[in-house]
Amino acid sequence: MLAGEVIRHDTFAPLHRDRLTNCKKPFVANLRDRDKRELDEIGVPRDVVADVLVRGHVVGAIFPHQWMPAAVVAFHPITARCVSASLLATDDWSKVARRVACWGVRVAKPKLLSMGFTRAECRVMDGHDDAIRLLSHLGFVRECVLPNYGASGVTFHQFAWRAENHVRSLSA
Repeated sequence: MLAGEVIRHDTFAPLHRDRLTNCKKPFVANLRDRDKRELDEIGVPRDVVADVLVRGHVVGAIFPHQWMPAAVVAFHPITARCVSASLLATDDWSKVARRVACWGVRVAKPKLLSMGFTRAECRVMDGHDDAIRLLSHLGFVRECVLPNYGASGVTFHQFAWRAENHVRSLSA
């Protein structure tokens, strides 16, 4: 990840731009096709994705597989009590998905609550089933459908987690 850095492949690393760009296979170049299309639909150029994920995040992590970034999760403040959740992954997503879900419940959610955040939002492109499954495991529920949200008119769905009524475990 970083020069000379060894991160156990079965854990996570703090979110840092160099961990996404200064590796043998840059993270953004290896994103899943679905994630690339979603970025295109919301208008985020791939050459700035690493900066967008890292800049201003309050909680975030990189999940490596074979010592290369396989998934990145970041939470960015929208208001004093609300964050936006972002997840991008490579084709190695299935190898880190369980770790991401456990981290979300055991690390991210308590950290966000301790910082005073009581709501998290995430918008997902229609048909992005693995993202929707993860959000459900983390206690997010669909709030609304956003027709014609993407650049090409594709539908997105808004999911949200609220502290006062979403305290679910992975077994729920």
